[in-house]
Amino acid sequence: MPLHRIILEIVFSRSEGLSESKLEDIVKKEYGVEVTKSELYHALMKLELQGLIQVETAGKEFLIKPVKT
Repeated sequence: MPLHRIILEIVFSRSEGLSESKLEDIVKKEYGVEVTKSELYHALMKLELQGLIQVETAGKEFLIKPVKT
């Protein structure tokens, strides 16, 4: 499954949003996919530009939330 699909499934299953580190942990543990920061940021940027997610800064991390339509 492509990384952007995995991210969408995770983010939309948590309407309150989740941190970047929590997202990385879930991708690794539940989907068995090792992802670099670069790959993660690229996928997040792509999804945000498509209007599917919202990424905000929360301290030293990002908070990823689904866009409600």
